[in-house]
Amino acid sequence: MAEEHLNVNLSGKTAIVTGGARGIGKAIALALARAGSNIVIADLLEKDSPSLPGTIYKTSEEIKDLGGKVLPIRCDVMAAGEVENMVEKAMNTYGAIDILVNNAGVFNGASFLETEISVFCNVWQVNVLGPFLCTRAVLPLMIPGKSGSIVNISSPLAHSTTPGLCVYSTSKAALDRMMLKLATEVAEHNIAVNLLYPPEIRSEGLIAILPPNYVDRLPPPINSRSASCLASGSGCRELH
Repeated sequence: MAEEHLNVNLSGKTAIVTGGARGIGKAIALALARAGSNIVIADLLEKDSPSLPGTIYKTSEEIKDLGGKVLPIRCDVMAAGEVENMVEKAMNTYGAIDILVNNAGVFNGASFLETEISVFCNVWQVNVLGPFLCTRAVLPLMIPGKSGSIVNISSPLAHSTTPGLCVYSTSKAALDRMMLKLATEVAEHNIAVNLLYPPEIRSEGLIAILPPNYVDRLPPPINSRSASCLASGSGCRELH
């Protein structure tokens, strides 16, 4: 499929993309860079692995090859101190934060009774606490300027009743509700809060855990048109 490009000018804007080292996050980061945005890649991945390729530095090099400006930062979105440090570095480098893409997440396919307590806590900390901490860190910087875009990568499974995937689905439903409530709180400040429900894609994560004959039928990570729509506040579910 040919790569699509959306005529969106984000020159001078700064976007933080969590989980931006690979998969959907990487596709979004590259698309926003093509649209002219400065990019902050916030992810834990600093070293490659044979089964899960992709690092903050490799994605940064691809953005630089496009002529974009990028700041790779190792950041654990579950740790408030690391999130605050990441945002401070972004501000020191670019002077503003206009877009936050809460993309970092973990997947778990277990049923309710199969889910270990440690797994439950990890899924909820990454998928719910992470977006909470990152959003809480950037909102005080967006509110004075009455401008900003918070984009959250949710999942169709947030509304699924199919057996299995219980904790993952519930974490995404919680993310949806949290951001729905947030949207009503920040509407007066002209800050957009959006949810995106991507289908299964041929990402590095799914390639590592699913059979090749299944993964090969999946589409690649979202194209530039879709990713650019995120930052412009269109092409996804707007909550206010």
